Amino acid sequence: MKAGVKRRLGNWSNVAPIVIGILVFGSIWGLLDAISVGALFSHIAPSLRSHQICICPLTVAVFGFFIMAMALAIYKKPAMLIGIGIVAALFKLLNFAILPLPVIEGQVAYQPVVNPALATFMASLVFALGATLLLNRVESSVPIRVGAGALAGFLAAVAFVYAAFYLTHTHPLIVDTPWQFIAPLHGLATAALGAIFFPLGYLAGVKLRESASSLLITRPRFYYVGAGVTVFCLGISAVALMAAL
Repeated sequence: MKAGVKRRLGNWSNVAPIVIGILVFGSIWGLLDAISVGALFSHIAPSLRSHQICICPLTVAVFGFFIMAMALAIYKKPAMLIGIGIVAALFKLLNFAILPLPVIEGQVAYQPVVNPALATFMASLVFALGATLLLNRVESSVPIRVGAGALAGFLAAVAFVYAAFYLTHTHPLIVDTPWQFIAPLHGLATAALGAIFFPLGYLAGVKLRESASSLLITRPRFYYVGAGVTVFCLGISAVALMAAL
């Protein structure tokens, strides 16, 4: 990588590339999640619920960690990961607008919308904090990436379930305590998935870093492409969810 490009990559003062990155990465995450939700809604979700498995933290550990790790490797700005998580969480509003929510005891259950958005947002907070603390070590060590991904995956599941229990009161599954949700499956599963998809996403970001930075710095018109990607992802997400009905 050329030294000039590398310096500008690590010290972008221009807000536009960061905003475009947040929109593009957040939209891609939201699209992948919407496609998975569309497939699960009509095929797999009932079986998962019957086995007390909540898909929210698992899809976050797969799609979200890969996307956020890629953005971190390219931009080197942990704070923007929160913005990426917010954009992806906003895609959950499509679920509310398109997918029929279940009615339990005469009341509409909002967990199918609130919990996925909450899991996405909490994971981005945990990921951004971990990236801030370990940014230099993550860059130079693959084992650190694996360990950081595992720890972030576990902590993201913990943060999500405690927020669901005590902040939004939208329990993800029928359990009495948050620890009953974390301990048997979800904590270990998200840790394992984080250990896999964080290093993979970071490696992909390293491979794309030079070309992405050069493109954003030298070709401002690419910003319009970024906006188009956001609109495209939004439209395809809506189609994917409607196809599940």
